[in-house]
Amino acid sequence: MSQELAKLSQKFEENVLEATKKFGKLITDKKEIEGLPATALGLAAQTAVSKNGPWMITLDAPSYLPVMQHARNRSLRKEVYHAYVTRASSGDLDNMEIIGQILKLRLEKAKLLGYNNYAEVSMATKMAIVDKAEGLLVTAHLGLQRVSRMGRLKAPEPRLEPPTFFLKKVYCVDKGFVMICVTFVDMEDLKNFSKSQGAAEADDLNHWDLNFWSERLRESKYDINEVMDGLFSLAMMPFGIDIDPADGLAPVWNSEVRFYCVKDSIGSPIAYFYFDPYSRPSEKRGGAWMDEVVARSRGLSRDGTKARLPIAHMVCNQTPPVGIKPSLMTFHEVETVFHEFGHALQHMLAKQDEGLVFGIRGIELDAVELPSQFMETWCYHRHFSNKSLIFNCH
Repeated sequence: MSQELAKLSQKFEENVLEATKKFGKLITDKKEIEGLPATALGLAAQTAVSKNGPWMITLDAPSYLPVMQHARNRSLRKEVYHAYVTRASSGDLDNMEIIGQILKLRLEKAKLLGYNNYAEVSMATKMAIVDKAEGLLVTAHLGLQRVSRMGRLKAPEPRLEPPTFFLKKVYCVDKGFVMICVTFVDMEDLKNFSKSQGAAEADDLNHWDLNFWSERLRESKYDINEVMDGLFSLAMMPFGIDIDPADGLAPVWNSEVRFYCVKDSIGSPIAYFYFDPYSRPSEKRGGAWMDEVVARSRGLSRDGTKARLPIAHMVCNQTPPVGIKPSLMTFHEVETVFHEFGHALQHMLAKQDEGLVFGIRGIELDAVELPSQFMETWCYHRHFSNKSLIFNCH
C-alpha cells in the first residue's frame, strides 16, 4: 500500500511538473510586463531566447511569483493565475483520478493503523490535534456566517469567487474568531489601500490582485521609533510588562545598539535585552536573530537568594539612518522585529530558575516558533494616529 501511494504521489507530481513546463506566454510589448523587477525581466528575456521572443512568462516560481506580485497588467496576472491554479486538471495530465486513488488508499491505511481517517494519521506526530483543527474550521465557518449576516461579505460558494478575506498567514490561537476577524480586516485594509492608489479594481479585488496589492502595501515605510513604541505598548497589554530604555546601564558593542529593561506590573525589573537594528556589512552577517546573553538562574545569582535576571539580544539588518533622515522600515522589517521580539519574550518572561532548562532552551524546533509567529500576527492589524503606530488588539 505504501509503495502504491508513493507511485501515485510521484505520478501526481510528474503531471504537475509537465503541466507547468507546457505553459509559456510570449511577451513582445514591454508595457505588458511593466512593474516587473530587473531580475524577473532578465529571467524572462533569458527564457525567451530559445522561444524566438523578447520575454517569456512561465509557471515556474521565479517567473510566476514576480508577475503576481509586481506586474501592473491585471489581465496578465489573471491569465497567469488561472493557468497556475488549473495545472494538471484536464487532458492527459488530469490528476483528478489520481487524487481519488490516493484518498482511497490513505483511508485504507488509516483504518489498518487504527485511525478513523488519514487526518488523524498525519497529525499523530504533530503538535496540533484533530479535534482542535476541526474546532478551528467550525469557528471559521461560524465566523463567515456571522460576518455574512452583518452584510460585510457574501456567503462562500463552491466555485471561484472574488475573495472575501486574504489569509496571508494562519496561526493557531485560542479564539478562532479573533483570527477570522483579523483576516477580514487585512482584506479591508488591502481594499482601502488599493482605492487610495486609484485602482479601478479596488471594489472588485480578486485572487490575482491580492499578491500585487499586498506587495504595494508592504512597500510602505514605517519610522523605527514609532514601531518600537507600538511594539512595547502592545506587549504591555497581554503580558502586563513595561519596557523602558536602559542605555548606559550595560556596555554595548556599537553606538547604534540600544539596551532595555523589562519590568513587571509593579515596576520591578524582570529581564533586559539588547536591540541592534541596523545593517553593518563590514562586521555583521545578514539576516535577523535572537539569542540569549544569560539565562535566568538562581544557582548563578550573586547572593544565592534572588535569581539572576535573563538578558537577551535581538539583531536585525535594516537600513540605517542617513544624516538627519530617520531609518524607515519596510513592512517586512517591521514583521521581522515583531518575530524576533516574540523569541525574546519567551526567553525573558519564563519563570524557571534553573538555567539549563530556561526560556528557549530544550524546546522543540516547531514549538519554539510559536511565540514569534504569534507576535507577527499583530503586524496585520494596525492603525496610524497622530503619526504614532498603534497596534489594535482584539
